[in-house]
Amino acid sequence: MNIVPYETKYAAQIAALLNNYLPFEIETANTIELAGGIRFLAVNEFDEVIGYIAGYEITDFDKDFPYFQDKLQFLKDRVEEGITFYTSHFVVHPNERKKGIGKGLLLAYLKAVEPIVQTIITVGWVQSDTKRWAAERQFVEQGFESVIYMPRYFEPYNVECPSCKGLCYCDAHIFMK
Repeated sequence: MNIVPYETKYAAQIAALLNNYLPFEIETANTIELAGGIRFLAVNEFDEVIGYIAGYEITDFDKDFPYFQDKLQFLKDRVEEGITFYTSHFVVHPNERKKGIGKGLLLAYLKAVEPIVQTIITVGWVQSDTKRWAAERQFVEQGFESVIYMPRYFEPYNVECPSCKGLCYCDAHIFMK
């Protein structure tokens, strides 16, 4: 397994991985290509994408966090203090978990992001069926701290969810470093 910076040739594989395992908008090779930001992926010996992490600078807090403005005002205040990155995607194929892939992805991402930012925010998707965020341990081990737990955070986004088997009503656990 290798951790490598994003390359266009992997866009379709990344889109498929995200569509299968994260409850957000449907991704395509084109949306992945246009996403920008700082991105890394894990590829196996067959050149297949088995993990992905991405983040970008928050330039419009209200656009990136359109709901729960009253509860998230403290985050908005923090963003206005200096450069803040939002870790928008973090996924490892379920068959490849617990092999150090997530840690490798997160470390590569942090090495690239930390020198240029003041704050990093990540929103953990707490699955409705397991009531846990699979990646939480990874972020805590790297110094992220819990700032707020928000029940039914994803519901207003009106997205389909593999955990909920329909409209997503999963909770979120927001962490910051």
